[in-house]
Parts: sequence; C-alpha cells; structure tokens
Amino acid sequence: MRSLLAAGLMCVCVMAVAATKTSAQGGGQAAPLQNLQVLPKDMARPDVIALMRTFTLALGVQCTHCHVGTPQERFKDDLPAKAMARKMLKMMTAINADYMGVKAGEPNKATCYSCHRGALKPLTAPTAAAGGF
Repeated sequence: MRSLLAAGLMCVCVMAVAATKTSAQGGGQAAPLQNLQVLPKDMARPDVIALMRTFTLALGVQCTHCHVGTPQERFKDDLPAKAMARKMLKMMTAINADYMGVKAGEPNKATCYSCHRGALKPLTAPTAAAGGF
C-alpha cells in the first residue's frame, strides 16, 4: 500500500514539474484575459494577478468581493463592487496624473491603500474636535 501511495505521489510531482516547465517555456500559454476595461488589454496575466492581490490587501477583502465563480470566470461583471473598483481605478489614475505628476510607466504615488489602509470603506481623517489637527 505504501509503495502504491509513493508511486502515485511521485507521478503527481513529475506532472507538476513538467507542467511548470511547459508553462515557463511558453508551451502552455494561458488564454488571454477577458473583459479588461480599465487595465491595458495586453497586460500580462501575472501582472494582473499581482495587481489584484494589492487590491485585496489594500481593501481587506478577498477576490470574491468583486468576482464570482471560478478563476476562469473572473471576467464576469455580476457584482456591483467590480464596477465600483473600475471607477476607483479611473479616479486613482486621474489623481496620480493630474495632481501628483505621475507619468506613464512611473510608480503611482496615490494607491488604493492611500485611502483604504486595509479597510473596505475609505478611512477618514480625525476631526479637529478629536485633536487630529
């Protein structure tokens, strides 16, 4: 029984390594991303995923806050939060370009975290009465 489990585990490991090498060599190209409306249409999948991970950290949410279904169904527009996220991305881009002087290709100065700081709703500054100023 142990040898059967060991053989099965070895097969899984070999297949995982082969799949990783195929993907890294470009042989297992993923399908192009669908429904990118604000992000560049030619943005690479790993870059989109990395960006989405910054959203989850900045807002303290999971992928399912904006997305429904499996990872292959992330393109669907079933949740209102996804539309709001697109509006917020446009706003952040405008703030960076118009007020912060950020040029294309430069890192943003204002990010989701600038206002949200890990909370779903943007955090507000303390009032003067609270001794915040």
